Amino acid sequence: MIDIKNLKVNFESKVLDSNKVIILPHKVADFDAIGSAIGLSLAVRKLDKNPVIIVDDKPGELDRGVTAIIKEAKEEFTIINKYKYLQEKEDNELYVLTDVNKSERIALTEEVKSKNSMIIDHHATGETTVKSKHKYIDTKSSSASEIITRLLLNMKIKIPSTVANYLLAGIYLDTNRFKTKVNKYTFKMADKLTAFGANPNHVMDWFKEDFDSERRVQEIINSNRPIVFKFSALTANNEEIVTQKELAQALDNINAVADADFAIGRISDDTIKISARSKEKVNVDLVMKEFGGGGSDTSAGVSIKGDDVEAVRKKLELVLRPKYYKKDI
Repeated sequence: MIDIKNLKVNFESKVLDSNKVIILPHKVADFDAIGSAIGLSLAVRKLDKNPVIIVDDKPGELDRGVTAIIKEAKEEFTIINKYKYLQEKEDNELYVLTDVNKSERIALTEEVKSKNSMIIDHHATGETTVKSKHKYIDTKSSSASEIITRLLLNMKIKIPSTVANYLLAGIYLDTNRFKTKVNKYTFKMADKLTAFGANPNHVMDWFKEDFDSERRVQEIINSNRPIVFKFSALTANNEEIVTQKELAQALDNINAVADADFAIGRISDDTIKISARSKEKVNVDLVMKEFGGGGSDTSAGVSIKGDDVEAVRKKLELVLRPKYYKKDI
């Protein structure tokens, strides 16, 4: 297990020696990533420094419960995207990675390579782990939120009930509601967070958003039908707003026997999204470019304004049919 006292000493030293602290959760932040990031912000503030959390995910990529936390937390904490950060960056910044250690999974990959950094994580390292002299990686900890809770307690910080909720959500997620990956600290930290005012019922309300998300993903999968030879389309209910992540999850979880699959859904009141996946026979980048989108040969997409799901499906079929409706492909 991590030597939490050593982490505290080094964390305080590094923070105090910096002008600004940049906190980096992983891309497509989940409850543990955002909860631990906000917890770290609390620790940085205790040392009279200004913490900034970088969340650079696009609308619709995050689970709805995570989005709700970010919206609530922005009232008290600084959470900005990469573009805004680059406009405001300073000299002598400290980068603190939380719930992540791989360079390709953070928003500031290039910036961190040559900068002062610290890692607090519970995932195994690999070839792309960020090179840092200050790695606190403990694969026996249930979550980054558990580690950060221990750090906050060791720093004798009173945790507001809102932040206690965020941290408890992180622990809930990574232990599958205390069913896996628990250790001697897991229940103890959860108990401490509850003592600070964390409300398990409130936390579970965020997870209910994920239960609804799972329903939407399954409904999209169940809608799978052929549109032309060896191509299939998955369509969401036109009256229900889905996320880009849900469309992607549906594509990732179908029994992909078609040469290309397309998931179509409404991601806002006036925008329809097509997400596309293919095998090597079909370049979906070229297909999506017909609609003004693009991507890679095997993964691409486009957002279309002012239409409905079924109309977009029919347009997609019209684009595909002349070129691909052949039995020799």
